[in-house]
Amino acid sequence: MIKKIGLILIVIMLFAGCAMAEENKAKDKNPYKVTPSKASNDDIQSDGIVQIKAVFDTITQGETNWHSKYVSSSITTLDVDLNWGDSSDSLKLTIYTPDGYTLGPYYDSADGSINGRIDLDIKNSNGIATGTWNYRVYGQSVSGTETYTI
Repeated sequence: MIKKIGLILIVIMLFAGCAMAEENKAKDKNPYKVTPSKASNDDIQSDGIVQIKAVFDTITQGETNWHSKYVSSSITTLDVDLNWGDSSDSLKLTIYTPDGYTLGPYYDSADGSINGRIDLDIKNSNGIATGTWNYRVYGQSVSGTETYTI
């Protein structure tokens, strides 16, 4: 009986190891590089940078809101700016690309400062995927109702 349990554990560990190797392999193929943003305008479409137009919304503790932006071809950088301004509340941002990659989750400090804002540039030297980009905003730790823009 103990030998069977040991064998079962070894098989489980082998499968888990293979799954982790596949996950790491998939991460290595991710063509996107995410860095703190350099953009400052509300809607930039020059020099290959596109920023999603601001959408106003509210969120509470444990709530999830979804937003999307259609991105056309010929850009190499997408600026994503989630701004709630109250660093005592914590929001989490996860980005889903149209070509199947998940970027994040990102928290307030992702852009180098804790200021109630996650402002990121998503770059791909081969071009940002054309299609609908989806953004999930999650109320990680929110007191009352938090207003934000993305």
